[in-house]
Amino acid sequence: MLTDKIKSYSEEVFDRLVSIRREIHKYPELGFNEIKTSGLIRSFLEELGLDVYGFAGTGLAATINGKDNGKTVAIRADIDALPIKEENMFEFVSRNVGKMHACGHDGHTAIVLGAAHVLVRLRDFLNGNVKLIFQPAEEGLGGAEVMVNEGVLDNPKVDAIIGAHVSPLINTGFISVRKGPVMASPSEFEIEIVGKSGHAAQPENAVNPITIGAAIVDRFRNIVKPNHNSLKQAILTVTCFNAGSAFNIIPDSVTLKGTIRTFDADICKYIKDSMEEILKEETQKAGALYKFQANDGYPPVINDDLLVDRFIGSAEKIINAKNIITNQEPSMLAEDFSYYSKVVSGTYFHLGCRSQMNSEVINLHSSKFNLDENCIKIGVEIMSQFAFDFINA
Repeated sequence: MLTDKIKSYSEEVFDRLVSIRREIHKYPELGFNEIKTSGLIRSFLEELGLDVYGFAGTGLAATINGKDNGKTVAIRADIDALPIKEENMFEFVSRNVGKMHACGHDGHTAIVLGAAHVLVRLRDFLNGNVKLIFQPAEEGLGGAEVMVNEGVLDNPKVDAIIGAHVSPLINTGFISVRKGPVMASPSEFEIEIVGKSGHAAQPENAVNPITIGAAIVDRFRNIVKPNHNSLKQAILTVTCFNAGSAFNIIPDSVTLKGTIRTFDADICKYIKDSMEEILKEETQKAGALYKFQANDGYPPVINDDLLVDRFIGSAEKIINAKNIITNQEPSMLAEDFSYYSKVVSGTYFHLGCRSQMNSEVINLHSSKFNLDENCIKIGVEIMSQFAFDFINA
């Protein structure tokens, strides 16, 4: 049975994948500077006999050509780390001070390398092609957009793409996948409120931007209400309120920063317009001025419904159907996988990476994050099975 072969090939490469993952974890590199990481990936792929091509500076892609020139499915891994000082104590802790694989991209890389190992061995059974994508700079820099613009989804043209993110909120052996919205589109905003400085003992002679800012933040809370059906998948959060430096001086300005998270461009526009209206009203009433800037981030990740059905069918060949979670709410986190799934049909799923022996949840982007390496083999098997099923359907 082909699934047995997938599991066997995954098992035979597992120890090496763990070693590679630990080497990448030991030497984390930030976006567009993943030089050592890229070199390790290239060496592994070339050892498999694959031609490797560069994209986006440190990104790579390679294609496993099957016996027929049929459909092409892509499997994507992100390879960059975060500017976080690691606080773990194990042997392969980060040697690059102030940098850490706190988001599990070292595991993602190992999984797609493992899928390459499996699918190369199944090449004679493939009625199409599998494109392996190793992308730099997912963490806020949009490396996926650069990869797409440089043609990573062409030659051969990709028909569908799959991606995964490890999740410490889910036990190893479980996955989560859903149709439709999966991860939100972020917009970052910055507001400056300009009043008139003065002595704290004579507030009547000043225009206090702090009180204006406080009123604005309070009113912002009413734009997105949890029970407002049309906005239930939206968030507006003020994360920064900077003003003043002395006990007895009213400052002349306040800076507010924050984020808007939505799955719909029209809702995002409504929120921004509502913010602008509040800013105008509050500053005009107080005799102040304001500047408002909002920069849109990644598009939302929206899964293709039919592809999710096909993915679930493949995953059920690897893990128990009861271990496939399909009813989780979409995440308000962001992911640049959306640049691929805007162009071709895509499915993005979450791979449980919390050991069942560990009741403590240490979340992504924590200085003490670590994944259960047993999830790597499950990820390899599910991605390999899906790729095989898609191009042989």
